[in-house]
Amino acid sequence: MSPVEILFALQRIPPFESVTDGELEIAAKVLVVRKFAPGALVLGSGEPFRRLLIKLDGSWLVDKAELPGVLGVESLLSGVEGPGEIVAGPTGARCLMMTRGHFFTFINECPSLLLSLLTRVDKIRSERDFI
Repeated sequence: MSPVEILFALQRIPPFESVTDGELEIAAKVLVVRKFAPGALVLGSGEPFRRLLIKLDGSWLVDKAELPGVLGVESLLSGVEGPGEIVAGPTGARCLMMTRGHFFTFINECPSLLLSLLTRVDKIRSERDFI
């Protein structure tokens, strides 16, 4: 995907839809596309996230339960481990990945995104026992 295609994809993904195009352009330059085959390991049990994962299509699962579209926020901010072994769903998963360093730079430049991400983490946590 080109940076322009990534920008357009991000415009449709909560909470990135509230970020300005200029800020999304910054993110689009550092995001990398990653594809996971069906059942492929996304994150091992007991491991912290080392990258922010933003789902484009497909799904990722922990104990056969589907996870939200953006993974790794809490782990990147605090170092906590993920919710367990995460695998790609039956059709696989395609996502955008942002390294921890780029994530911190981006939320420093765009604090409104951090607020939106934390609000979503809180909402998901209240609906489920994990993120």
